[in-house]
Amino acid sequence: MKPLTPDQLPEGIEEALPEQARVLEVHRRQLLDCFESWGYDLVSPPLVEFRDALVTDGDALDRQTFRLTDPLSGRTLGVRTDITPQIARIDRQQMPQDQVVRLCYAGSVLRAHPEILGGGRNPIQVGAELYGHEGVQGDAEIVLLLCGALRVSGCAGWCLDLGHAGVFRALVEQTDWTAAERDELFELIQRKAHADLDAWLDVRPSEEPVASMIRMLPDLSGPDEAVLDRAAQELEGVQEQISPALEALRTVAAQVRGSYPEVQLHFDLGEASGFHYESGLVFAAYIEGQGQEIARGGRYGTQGGRSATGFSLDLRTLARCGSLDAVERRRIYAGADEDPALQSAVAELRAQGHIVICGLGPEDSAEKFQCPEQLVNEDGAWVVRPAAS
Repeated sequence: MKPLTPDQLPEGIEEALPEQARVLEVHRRQLLDCFESWGYDLVSPPLVEFRDALVTDGDALDRQTFRLTDPLSGRTLGVRTDITPQIARIDRQQMPQDQVVRLCYAGSVLRAHPEILGGGRNPIQVGAELYGHEGVQGDAEIVLLLCGALRVSGCAGWCLDLGHAGVFRALVEQTDWTAAERDELFELIQRKAHADLDAWLDVRPSEEPVASMIRMLPDLSGPDEAVLDRAAQELEGVQEQISPALEALRTVAAQVRGSYPEVQLHFDLGEASGFHYESGLVFAAYIEGQGQEIARGGRYGTQGGRSATGFSLDLRTLARCGSLDAVERRRIYAGADEDPALQSAVAELRAQGHIVICGLGPEDSAEKFQCPEQLVNEDGAWVVRPAAS
């Protein structure tokens, strides 16, 4: 392995050069404008906080968190690895608890390890959260907002995967398995590892018939509501407990189909990502050709706070998958001239949204700054003309 030089970036740390940064910024503005149009207020939490405030998901977040000592207080600080806990803190501490609160955010996070092999460690996280409403309409609004955000970002051919943590919870709550055993079981179901799942359950025969229903979970998936009908039949032993979950999935799916008929829906009742803290609807958006989801969300209970539902996505991934191009702006050169009329023309063009680059000396030119157009003086008036080749 070659030694690192001071100019090299750490592994997995990404930067954006001019054109990429411009595209990222256009996507960011589009998303935040979309959120604002739905009534979601922008907040901007700090990059670092006391570690205990950031690590709300046990070991998972702790392993990802960079730590440092605050020279003022002597306490341990953490660099945020997920903005969601910060938004929950803002709602808990700063927002009226007797009202529905809608918040959105966009900012960089830092992770000790990439989430996927070869992935970045400093994604730009963008998301929206809805607090103070526990009904399915809150879940539906968040899912529809995600659909709207992906639409304005130019994403095409994407699929929305819907699940519900309540199904898995209803089954494991019929057992006396430990938290560690439930973690093992959840991992097997997520991987749809049928043989390993069967072997795991075979050594716990006392839990039949719950075990028989759990074996079915990895296969309870498909593109239409027939999956929900099948679940009601095959999980009859917990039908009363899972009925609200199935009805919530039907309601959300109907609203998505009505508002965004182009979206492909997929149901997966074995999907219960983050079941430790997520308590209801869970969902993820996938783009054709991308193995990793482009966005993920669900309903969850906040630490010391109230129930919430929301989603987040990585802006870098979205920019790669979306087809939204930065709005084309004319690139115009203005020579080094102090004529007030020229300065007025430059100001007017910039106010119209165009890029105007002013020369700093006689050696500068439109060609030097890659400007296909330039301001020229014709009979005392400054007008835009094609740059001389």
